[in-house]
Amino acid sequence: MEIALQSSILSTAQSMAQFSYSVLIINQKKLSMKKVIFAVSLFAAVSFIVSCNQSGSTDSTTIAKDANAQKIDSNLINDSITRDTKFAVAVANGGMAEVQISQLALSKSANYDVKQLAQMMVEDHTKANQALKELAAKKNITLPATISDEKQKKYDKLASESGSDFDTDYADCMVDDHTSTIDLFKKEANNGNDSDIKAWATAIIPTLEHHLEMADSTKARVNR
Repeated sequence: MEIALQSSILSTAQSMAQFSYSVLIINQKKLSMKKVIFAVSLFAAVSFIVSCNQSGSTDSTTIAKDANAQKIDSNLINDSITRDTKFAVAVANGGMAEVQISQLALSKSANYDVKQLAQMMVEDHTKANQALKELAAKKNITLPATISDEKQKKYDKLASESGSDFDTDYADCMVDDHTSTIDLFKKEANNGNDSDIKAWATAIIPTLEHHLEMADSTKARVNR
């Protein structure tokens, strides 16, 4: 009787041990599968990022252009709006730069006219930038997350200046930038293919022209 009881206990213990081992194996497999799924997901994400940034550039506008080119190749963006997509990237870059450089002017300049110009730039371009972001999202267009290397150099140069030198160069910068920006907007308004982006560009032109007038006036005052 005692031997039979010991045998039963031993058999039960062996069964429990075997069950525990089986559970351990299953858990290890689940854990391994989770690791595999995570690794595959990570690889896919990295592959997508790399494929979108084919040039290997760290410049924000180049990264955005590469991402949009990839979307066009994958039919995620209609290739008929390639021109409009490039316009959106360029304008987003310029708009962000206008805001950041003008915020710099608000903090560095003591000139009333410069501050007035800068405040207008910050307010108007912040609104325009937000409207463009919303429009780009509807069109599945990738915009640059930060200003380009070229714009950053311009910002850094102004940041190193002070007094009348800063005021003069800031006014010059606003005149030059708005002259080229208006030309860019008019080309989109006349030749763009996406009706929504064309309409947005057309609506912004009068504001940009007013900015240029104010920038010219400020430039004349600070150069007296």
